[in-house]
Amino acid sequence: MTPSNQQKSEFIASWEPEMARHIFDNYKEQTTSPFIVAVVGIPGSGKSSSSEILSRLLQEMITKTHHDAAVLVMPMDGYHLPMSTLKSKPNSKDLIYRRGAPDTFDPHSLLNDLKQIKNINESIVPNKGDSHNNVVEIPGFDHAIGDPQPSTYTFHRKQHDIVICEGLYLLHQDENIGWSKDIQNQFDLTIFINANLDTCIERLKVRNKCIPGYTSEEIDIRCDVVDRSNAMIVLESKDRAMYVVDSIVAS
Repeated sequence: MTPSNQQKSEFIASWEPEMARHIFDNYKEQTTSPFIVAVVGIPGSGKSSSSEILSRLLQEMITKTHHDAAVLVMPMDGYHLPMSTLKSKPNSKDLIYRRGAPDTFDPHSLLNDLKQIKNINESIVPNKGDSHNNVVEIPGFDHAIGDPQPSTYTFHRKQHDIVICEGLYLLHQDENIGWSKDIQNQFDLTIFINANLDTCIERLKVRNKCIPGYTSEEIDIRCDVVDRSNAMIVLESKDRAMYVVDSIVAS
């Protein structure tokens, strides 16, 4: 199953149980592992919540088959460029304010780690894991601290048969800043979560209050300007997804 030959399908809320079954059926047919899923959507669309639900449902299905495998959820947020890197750039003030835009991430490291997980040895830079890529250390992101955190998640080849990667730009394409189609090609199945943009922005105004360095009023303005702009970029990649589903939390 690849993006180029997969007919687009639409699942209706609550979509996670049906999609979990679909993922599990395709995972069982795959001769190599892991089976990698991308969950994409605009900011505030419920990507993290849905990914956790999918993970739990898939783990239950795997357990019932008496397999000793596990599911790993891998957020894309860990691939934010560190604040120190942003501050070193000539347009640092603009980049820091727009943090969360495609050019404030490190897509090269994301692709490298996905390839290691997929065990594609071409153009791979060794990770902190072992020499055979059986362990891949994956960064996370602490919004309260405001920077990526190394080795927050760990992929174990002998343990994780399904990996769910969730994030904004997994289907985004802009070769000029490193967002190549190669990233999309690492996924066996891709899902785009449809969500009401205005509802998502209002959710972000509450959630983003933890971002350091801004007042509550400044967060509201930033959500209307920066997050709305980023959402419009994410929406451009919707047609690249294999499946389009409706958000339950931001409908």
